[in-house]
Amino acid sequence: MDLIESLNWRYATKRMTGEKISEKDLNTILEAIRLTPTAYGLQPFKVIATDNQELLEEIYEKSCPQIVVKQASHLLIFKAKKKLDEEYVEGYLTELKRVRNATDEYIDGYRTKIRKVIENPAINKFSWMIRQTYIALGFALVAAAELGIDSTPIEGFNAKALNELLRLDTDSEEAVVLLTLGYRNAEEDHLAKQPKIRKPMESLVERM
Repeated sequence: MDLIESLNWRYATKRMTGEKISEKDLNTILEAIRLTPTAYGLQPFKVIATDNQELLEEIYEKSCPQIVVKQASHLLIFKAKKKLDEEYVEGYLTELKRVRNATDEYIDGYRTKIRKVIENPAINKFSWMIRQTYIALGFALVAAAELGIDSTPIEGFNAKALNELLRLDTDSEEAVVLLTLGYRNAEEDHLAKQPKIRKPMESLVERM
């Protein structure tokens, strides 16, 4: 399939078979997430990838009672940072300098740009970092579709319960969105053969 065929093929799968995706395909999806463009390249998120059935059962029982969580091959849990402290920013700048062989002057200028955002009281930092995380979610969805792997993005979960289950330090990060990966059970999923509902191009795009 080409890209558009893959995107027409995918849908938010509601029933999966439990069949495992390959480690190679999982790593391809995770690499797509790693390569996601983010503001200043800061990547203010992490991803938990799990196929631990006991953990998936707990997540289903305590946080997200959607059956696809238990039926998936893997669950990706996207965690957004709550704040970017100096240690995090300086660690990134050190790596930037190493990889690009950048001058101190360049790094100083880049540091100034970053600080204009993270020190601006008018900007909701957590909201900003959640938006960066959702770009990564989009890349994961496209990568999965390209591989013929079904996926379901999930916002409808009890974040507090999941944070507690994962023992996250919520002063520094929180779970913000989930993504199941696996293979559709077309016989059990009422959406499997339904047409995709999208706006026509002329209603969606304004050319100027």
